[in-house]
Parts: sequence; structure tokens; C-alpha cells
Amino acid sequence: MASEMKTALITGGYGYIGSHVTKALKKAGWRTIVLDSKSKSQTHEYTDMFYPCDIRAPELSFLFSKVKIDTVFHLAGLIEVGTSEKYPSEYYDVNVAGTINLLNVMAIHNVKNIVFSSSAGVYGSGNEKFLETDSTIPTSVYGRNKLMCEQIIADMQKENINSICLRYFNVGGADPDGEMGENHEPETHLIPRILQNLNNFTLYGNDYETPDGTCIRDFIHVSDVADAHVASAEYLLKHQKSDIFNIGSGTGYSNKQIVDTIEKVTGQKVNITYGPRRAGDPAKLVANISKAQELLPFTPKFSLEYIISTAYDWHLKHGDN
Repeated sequence: MASEMKTALITGGYGYIGSHVTKALKKAGWRTIVLDSKSKSQTHEYTDMFYPCDIRAPELSFLFSKVKIDTVFHLAGLIEVGTSEKYPSEYYDVNVAGTINLLNVMAIHNVKNIVFSSSAGVYGSGNEKFLETDSTIPTSVYGRNKLMCEQIIADMQKENINSICLRYFNVGGADPDGEMGENHEPETHLIPRILQNLNNFTLYGNDYETPDGTCIRDFIHVSDVADAHVASAEYLLKHQKSDIFNIGSGTGYSNKQIVDTIEKVTGQKVNITYGPRRAGDPAKLVANISKAQELLPFTPKFSLEYIISTAYDWHLKHGDN
């Protein structure tokens, strides 16, 4: 007898990462319910049900009363480090209060599993490669948002909610099939910003304590991140055990190295000027991914060059949209 189809609720499922997660879950045999405050999506064909709702809204409970949900994938939220420094109250309201509302509704309706979209921003700065057991000293409001959410989610074990918190490092690239890609308005992530501004691109900070003076980051392909969500849900359902995992490539690249690789992929020169550091940006964030490799198990498949190649292909097709 075939096993019963599992149902996933993906908050923020019409966003950049959420759309890839929705596709990966659908292809893995899950029923997919997307909850998002925006209705525009690249992934309607992978969505079995769409519920237009803010995670802070009282109507959230209505959805849970109508559908049996096996696992919540919580990706909805505000994501920009710089903006979080300017508007901290909005970030705490959406990211922290929204997560609390979601968890309360889960507890009321006896939904026991959540995979949470966290961030490497919880660590701060200082290590060569961050382990999940390293100190968490965020340097930004955004990082503090994510850490608070992790702590609140951990406390929900007392109400029998188990969780996997995925600490993403820098996510990039586009769907290998060309069906979806990065489409923020305005765009603030490094790789698509460079592709949009090859003739006049500003890098923030060239006076960090790194070999070339620019920030070092760990980049991972968005489809690898989506696969990590599927693996996390399977781990959670099998073991009923809460945990935290770094999700990155395990390799650090400086902003200048990203520029060099973009020049290689596109065959075009990037004209760079340097601006001041952005508030809240640590010098180096690189993942130690050995725990995810061992336990989930999860190992990323795609290289930095592939990340940039798929992002460039997406940009060529959709950059003027």
C-alpha cells in the first residue's frame, strides 16, 4: 500500500527561496500549501493550494482548522540586513511576532513539526568556519531577529513542537530548469545586483581584515537549499528530534572573487567603485557543514560558477521584467 501523501505548509512560498522549496517538496511527493502575503508567483504549477495571508494575521488559524498539516516550512519574513538597522521595529514585528503567532496556531491545532529559515547572521563574526555550537553574537537587528526566533522555537518543544533550524549562508543562483530565479524588488543581494549593474557597481567596504579587503561569504545554490529543506523534513519526521544545521557550501569567497567569477562567466568587465561598509556586515561568514553532511545527510551539489551561470541565464531572460 502506498504511503499517505504528506502535507507541507510553506510560509513565504512565493518568495525566492520559498518557490524553490515548494518545487522541491512537490517533486518529492508532498502536497504543497503556500501561504504568502503576495499573490504573484513563479511556481503556481507546484502549488496545490494558495492561501493569501500575513503570518501575523488572525486568519492564519482558519487555514489550520481546514487542512491537516504535517510540517510547516517557515520562510516568510523580512530579510535585509541594512534595512533592519533602519527599521528595527518593523523587523521585530514581522519576523519575531509573526513567528510567535505561527507557533501559537501550530500548538492550538496540534501541528508538531517546523523547519525554520534561519541565518548565518546569528553568529556575528570572528571564526574561520562556524559550527552550530559556536557562540551566537549577531551584529545586526536581522541576525538578532533570527536568533530570537530560534530560541522561541526551541522553547516550543515544551508544547511538543519539534524543529529544524536551518542557518543559511549566502543563497544564490536560479532554478536549473529556468522556471524561477531571484526577483526581489528592489534587489539587494550581491550576485543579481552585479549582473544588473555591470557598468557601474558599488561594493560596500574594501577595508575589512581579509586578504583583498572585501567581505568573505559562503555561497550556496538555491536548489541545494531547497533540497536541504526536504532532507530536514524527512529527518524530523523520522527522528522527532529538534536540531540546528548550517546550510552552506563550506567554502568562502570574497566579494572581489565573486566579481572575478562573474567576469569569467559573462565575458564582460565589471566596473567597480567602493563605498563605505554597510552597518551590521561582519567581515567573514563561512559554514562548517559537517553536521548536515553526517546527519541529514545533505551535501551541496553546485559550484560557485554554476550558481553564477544559472543566475546569469535567469537575468538574461528576465532582467528587464
